[in-house]
Amino acid sequence: MSYLSLKKYEYIHHGKSSEEYKRRFECYDSKHIDFNIGSYPAFFVETKEIRDCVCNLYKMDRTVIDLCHKLPSEAITHYMLRCLIDEVQITNSIEGVNSTRKEIRDAYENKSKRFKGIVSKYRLLFSDDTIPMRSCEDIRTLYDELVLAEVLEESEKDRPDGKIFRKDHVSVYGNKLESIHEGIYPEEAIIDSMNRALKYLNNDSEELLYRVSVFHYMLGYIHPFYNGNGRLNRFISSYMLASDLSPLIGYRLSYTVKEEQSSYNKAFVECNDKANYGELTVFVEMFLNILSESMSNLIDALKKRKNAWEKYAGCIHALPYGEMKYYPDVYRALILFELFAPYGPGMDDIMQTLNISRPTLQRILDNIKEKGLLKVDESSKKFSYGISLEKIDELLKKK
Repeated sequence: MSYLSLKKYEYIHHGKSSEEYKRRFECYDSKHIDFNIGSYPAFFVETKEIRDCVCNLYKMDRTVIDLCHKLPSEAITHYMLRCLIDEVQITNSIEGVNSTRKEIRDAYENKSKRFKGIVSKYRLLFSDDTIPMRSCEDIRTLYDELVLAEVLEESEKDRPDGKIFRKDHVSVYGNKLESIHEGIYPEEAIIDSMNRALKYLNNDSEELLYRVSVFHYMLGYIHPFYNGNGRLNRFISSYMLASDLSPLIGYRLSYTVKEEQSSYNKAFVECNDKANYGELTVFVEMFLNILSESMSNLIDALKKRKNAWEKYAGCIHALPYGEMKYYPDVYRALILFELFAPYGPGMDDIMQTLNISRPTLQRILDNIKEKGLLKVDESSKKFSYGISLEKIDELLKKK
């Protein structure tokens, strides 16, 4: 039987949930948190399933690192950008914010101010730069830099109007736009709760994956701002995970949260219920399962691309002009971009990578195009290029 919340336990064992609550709260595996959910102190039970999930996550992380080491470094750089663009687009879409891949790319390349804040923060997941998250003021600074511009673009009414956070009531809404929770109120209570949540998040004596899971719940429960809490929360989780695991996992969280939105909301609502006595075990289990699914999907994606890279890079000599000067390097660059990058390279990108002149590169691209292998995107002023892996497969079958 899967772990029962105390609310469900009461439904099955009518009248005995208070007795079970006492047993769980006082058991050896109980983790107590200095944070109140309603009138009850928060806690979760470190079940065997939770411990196994944490161990498995670290094993999968070693697999991700091993796969990354077996790929060219530039492939990982391109794939990081691909995942970053997807993550920002999806974390926006969860909140009903429309953003295109081009808009996010433009923000990444400093061509647009829209989404620049959130993109610049997600870039830090692959750097050694640290983001302070120890005080309420730190969280407000992060919020301002991450999402405030887009929040105000959506509605000026959502500007934080308290000393640090909001000073009025706010509701949390579910999938069907139904109210599922009232955020903490007034601001003094928000500040007190945030200080407690941040103290737990920064408690290095506790397992990081527990801290991230529990803090994710607490921030959602507090709901310190009128809008943008979800984007802020997912970024903090991604940033903390990237500090201990492969940074790539930080770019995969929102996709799985969106896929599991129903389970996510269900666990959140269940833990909020006073009949659950402040127990967070089901939320921790759910969140760790989301991380496991994210990591598993990442491993599958990397394996698929690694196998394809080895296949296509290994047959370059069999492609048209594949043994002539410069052609192997151009083919290699095109294949690498095709498999790992979010968009095709322009002439300048290939020239910088290969240190080759423009006339020579143009001649090579024209010859590859003539053989039906080159893809050309003419939708912008500067053309971008790709290579048809399907055409390569057809060509190899004929040989």
